[in-house]
Amino acid sequence: SQPEQQIVSSQLECVQSIREGVLEEAECTESERAALLPRPGSGAETRSRSALTLVRVETETRYSEGDSEDLYVTDILYEREVTKREVTGAEVAELVWKLCLAHSASYETADLFMTLVFELRHLSLETLRALWQRSSFKCRDNWQPLIDALPSCATEACVVLMKDLIASGEVEEDKVEHFFWSFAFIPNPTSGMIESLAPLLKSPTAGQSCFLGVTALVHRFCSTHSSCGVVPAVQSVMRTLGKFLGGDCTVQDPEHLSKMQLVLKAIGNAGLAAAALAPALSSCAALRSHPMEIRLAAVQAFRRVPCALGVSDLLPHLWD
Repeated sequence: SQPEQQIVSSQLECVQSIREGVLEEAECTESERAALLPRPGSGAETRSRSALTLVRVETETRYSEGDSEDLYVTDILYEREVTKREVTGAEVAELVWKLCLAHSASYETADLFMTLVFELRHLSLETLRALWQRSSFKCRDNWQPLIDALPSCATEACVVLMKDLIASGEVEEDKVEHFFWSFAFIPNPTSGMIESLAPLLKSPTAGQSCFLGVTALVHRFCSTHSSCGVVPAVQSVMRTLGKFLGGDCTVQDPEHLSKMQLVLKAIGNAGLAAAALAPALSSCAALRSHPMEIRLAAVQAFRRVPCALGVSDLLPHLWD
């Protein structure tokens, strides 16, 4: 005997009535049929019908004048009541311990974690360092709540602590990557954050996440500080990147080529601060003896630098 096979088919039909650009009625019929082969006439069929009718059109929002004081426009960022009391390191350490004891997939854990993030923002660098010494342990499932909460903290003290942990090698490589990428999302970066992170660019092990994470932070800082080029911390980052260029981006081997491309991408990533390296970038792009990848990367490094800063005067001769 032949094995039975099931064939399923469906159909949806809708009829709409539109008058003066307004949908007044809609009626839809949906049918689902399942048939068994090779048995003719067997199977099942369902049919559903739905109808939608316009009742009225209102041109004004329905609320009383008395309710207007409770209405306001805001963004969709998470809101949490600001903690007015002083938060201590001992309280946060206890919170980390509670997170370890809580079930990993529960509303309680989510609420505790958000509380941890917001309370970390009230701690000084000294308190954070003491907290790390006390609460850097792993939970039973190998989870470190403090490590996961730090990237969302977004304060200068938290950034400095993350830098310390990266430099000392106390965190695993995947968490280091997480730290670096989180810098791009810090809403209000400070020069102190940039100053603390700048030395990491000089490390022989500095990779893509380091270069792009730090320069993304510089870009965000410069977006709100038009004169960021005179800030010592920003100058330090750009000097370090400029030294990698060597004046005209000459490369010796494929490995050096890859590194140079990364540095040029990081310079472009820094935004307004890249204007300080405009002459060097122009030289890198102008030399016809350079690989095309380097010349193109040098031109792309200008992408966030306003032409009003005189950068446009350095580019025309590239096309001669």
